[in-house]
Amino acid sequence: MGADRATAVVNADGLSHAHSNLWVVGSAVFPTAGTANPTLTLAALTLHTADKLAATL
Repeated sequence: MGADRATAVVNADGLSHAHSNLWVVGSAVFPTAGTANPTLTLAALTLHTADKLAATL
């Protein structure tokens, strides 16, 4: 996840850099494996992405 398409698959909103209109949610957007339980972080990122996606409809 990041602004640079050379180092990140998706932007901060979960939108793919390489494919138009492809939104990614879940732990797939994490650059590395975490050491703590990611449940709340995943829920927050998913809600953020859902809000951004809904705004495009």
